[in-house]
Amino acid sequence: MVRSLRTAALSFSSSSSRAKSSESAVNFSQSLEIQTRTQSLPSYPHTLSIDELIDQRATRSSHQHGHQAYNQGHSASNLTIPAIYSDTPIWPLTDPSEALLLRHFVQNLATWLDLCDPLQHFQTDVPQRAATCRILLNAIFALSARHLNRIGNYDSFASNRYHQECLKVLIPMLNDTATVLDESIFAATIILRVLEEIDITLVPETNSQSHLLGIQVFVSARDPYAFGGGLGEAAFWVGLRQEIYSAMMRHKTIQLNLEHCIVDRTISPAPDWAWANRAVVHCADVLNCCFGELGVSNIGWRDLKEYNRQWHAAKPAPFTPIYYRSPDPLKREAFPEIWYFQPCHIIGIQHHLLAQIILAIFDPKLPRVGGSRSFAVKAMESEVMSSLRELCGIGLYNRWTPPGIFTASMGIALCGDRFTDRIDQEALLDVLVKTEKDHARPTAAIQLQMKESWGWVTND
Repeated sequence: MVRSLRTAALSFSSSSSRAKSSESAVNFSQSLEIQTRTQSLPSYPHTLSIDELIDQRATRSSHQHGHQAYNQGHSASNLTIPAIYSDTPIWPLTDPSEALLLRHFVQNLATWLDLCDPLQHFQTDVPQRAATCRILLNAIFALSARHLNRIGNYDSFASNRYHQECLKVLIPMLNDTATVLDESIFAATIILRVLEEIDITLVPETNSQSHLLGIQVFVSARDPYAFGGGLGEAAFWVGLRQEIYSAMMRHKTIQLNLEHCIVDRTISPAPDWAWANRAVVHCADVLNCCFGELGVSNIGWRDLKEYNRQWHAAKPAPFTPIYYRSPDPLKREAFPEIWYFQPCHIIGIQHHLLAQIILAIFDPKLPRVGGSRSFAVKAMESEVMSSLRELCGIGLYNRWTPPGIFTASMGIALCGDRFTDRIDQEALLDVLVKTEKDHARPTAAIQLQMKESWGWVTND
């Protein structure tokens, strides 16, 4: 069921005593010119993903709220599980290939996660924690190695090795309440999910269960009123966007129970990043309404539609693009050129547009029969295609924020089949190709599905 929109809610605090400057996160004084060293490593057998492992243990115990976070002063009850932290930082690294992997994460991949975090915890706090948390460090190495392998020529077995080392230590911890209360473990799980997003092909309209399971364990283990900034809160927002990505690509509801979370659904004055997070939560609410088993509730849909309108009307001025150019048909352009200057503006507007598209498609007021149906459907299709053009224009022309084009691909998977003009179809396909080629996000299945729906290839 879908909640009525709240008129008042508590906002997450943005304070964090653990934030560090990005300059001190990783002090690489000079650029390392490293030739990737391909090693003859054995292939690792398939194991359960971190999310499957967490999900298996989710029903084994009921977590109590309000516990103190795990720290280096382990209690007697924690002595039966491996220590999360070491006493001595690992810096400086002595293996140049591992230094390269860490730097690649900080400079190129952490930015995917810090989109709406003004303190940039994954770029600053996470690398510092990794100095004494081997689980977190191996998660970073695994993701960087996989990404470099997909976009370049890096050792194809390195990621498997670090992934297995991470899971080997983490698996014994998953029954321990302190583990799921620890912010470093939460962050490591988020990083491993990004690795799974790269590895696992998501196909819309499949009955297979989403691979993005487990975040609810970390969220439900915490007092919903105790979120007060820091890495744990930053990990929550990344995890929620990951849930939306999986749900959107599979046309499902999200796995996270948002009733447990104190999130802000108001339209009162707030920082820009908070407005972006409101759009993210709104998008999750819309997914749950429209893809829920009970079908679309007219009351719930109407409230969500009204919030979508209010968010757009009340959003701060920086959410208006700094540059806009309509597509030129003579140049065979399909999308407008839209520029923003902050990642949170890109992600906020894009999630607003995604919610707007879904609300239009699932409008319960659309006539089912009668002479007015054709006109109403055409108007809906026009609105959906216009929103998708904007979504893709934002993704293509703000390539400095890669998740913008990831989000555009989500929109294409959702409604790209509605385009009938060849120029539009080629432009949509180009977005999908760039997403996979440049950023290692799998879109091959979506490309094939679009080609089949457009009649380019025969569905065998």
